Amino acid sequence: MDVSSRAKWLVLIFSVGLTALLLGALAGGGVVFRTFTAEMENPDFLRQRLKQLEPPSGPAQAKAALVRVGRAVQKPVQPNRTLVGRLVEVRRVVASSEVSGKIVEFPLEEGDLVEAGKTVLARIDDIWARLALEQQQAEWVAAAAELEYQKGELRRLEELFKAAAVTESELHQKQTQIAQLEAKLQQIQAAMAQEQERQKRSVVYAPFDGVVTAKQAELGQYVQPGSPLVEIISRGQIDAQLMVPESAVNHLRLGQTISIGVDPLGEEAVGKVVSITPFGPTASRTFPVRVRIEDPSGRLKVGMSITARIPTGPEKPALVVPKDAVLEKPDEAVVWVVTPDQSASQTGEARPAPVTIDVRLPTEYAVTVQTAQGAELLKPGAQVVIEGGERLMPGQKVQIIP
Repeated sequence: MDVSSRAKWLVLIFSVGLTALLLGALAGGGVVFRTFTAEMENPDFLRQRLKQLEPPSGPAQAKAALVRVGRAVQKPVQPNRTLVGRLVEVRRVVASSEVSGKIVEFPLEEGDLVEAGKTVLARIDDIWARLALEQQQAEWVAAAAELEYQKGELRRLEELFKAAAVTESELHQKQTQIAQLEAKLQQIQAAMAQEQERQKRSVVYAPFDGVVTAKQAELGQYVQPGSPLVEIISRGQIDAQLMVPESAVNHLRLGQTISIGVDPLGEEAVGKVVSITPFGPTASRTFPVRVRIEDPSGRLKVGMSITARIPTGPEKPALVVPKDAVLEKPDEAVVWVVTPDQSASQTGEARPAPVTIDVRLPTEYAVTVQTAQGAELLKPGAQVVIEGGERLMPGQKVQIIP
C-alpha cells in the first residue's frame, strides 16, 4: 500500500470515530434531559430540594452573636457644642540685660528647660563695676578717717568756746564741715550699693520655670541695658485659647471645668476657665476664652490644635447611652437594644431603635428615640449593645459577654 492510500484510510477511520462520539453524546444528553424533566415534575423531589436549601431554624433562630452591653440611663445633661482652638503659653517673656557689658557666659540653647531663680541665662562682664566698687571703698575709708579727725577738732573747739577762746562762728563752721563729711559718706555708701547691685544683676537668671524658645544674643556680644537675650515660655501649665460665639459665652463662668481634646495626641484633658475677655472682634462676634490645663510632664506643646466642648444651654433631663452604643450611618443612627430571655440572663434578642443624637459627651451620647416601637425598647435601664452590633439582624439571638 502506497503512502497516499494509507493516508486516505487514516482520515476515514478518524471521521468514523468522531461521528460515533458525537452520536453517543447526543444520546446521553437526551437521556439526562428526560431524567431531569421527570424529576422536576415530581413534587416529592422538589420538596426535598427546597428543604435542603432552607436554614435549619430560619433567620431569627440563627447562631447567637457575641456582644457586650451597657445601660441606658436618664440623667441631667447640658447641651454643648464643639469649638476648635489652639494651645498657647501661660506666660512668655524676653529676658533682657540690665547692665552694659560683654556676654562672657551664655550656656543655653533653644529647647532647654530653665528653673526660676536658679538657671543662669547669661553672665555679663562686671569688671568695670568691680573696679568702681573698689575705688568707692577707698574713698569711703578716706572720708571716714577725715570725719573722725574733724569730730575730734569739734570737741576741742567746744572746750575753747566754753572758755571764750573761739567765736560761735568758728564752732558753727566746724559743725557744718562735719555734716558735709557725713553726707559724703552716705553718698559713697549709696554709690557702693549701686555698684554691688550692678554686679549682682550682671548675672541674668530665669524669671520662672519654662523653656527657651529663641536666642536673641550670642556669646561675646556687647549689650546695653534692655538688650534682649532669650525668649522663654512657661511650663507646667498651658492654656487652651478658644473664640466663643456670643450665643454661648454667657454660659461660661470662671473656674468652670471644660473637657479639652488634644487632637495631635488623641487624648482628653480637663481644664478650668481662667479668663473670659468681654471684648472680641466685631466681625466674628466671638470672645476670647482661656482654659488652663495642668501639664506637669510637658507633653502638651504650644500651637497644638484642640477641640473643646462648651455648654450652650442649661442642664435638662435626657436619655443617655454609652458612646459606643450608637452606630452612626450617613442617613441614620441606631442603637441595638437587647431584650433578655426569661430563661437565661446572658442571652436575648437584639432589636434596633433609630435615634437622633442631641448632645455629644466625651464617653456618652444623649439621644432621642425616633419611633414608637423604638421608644418601647430603649428606656432607662435597657441593655444596649456597645460591642458586636455591626452585623446584627433584627430579632437575632445574642449572647452577652460579661
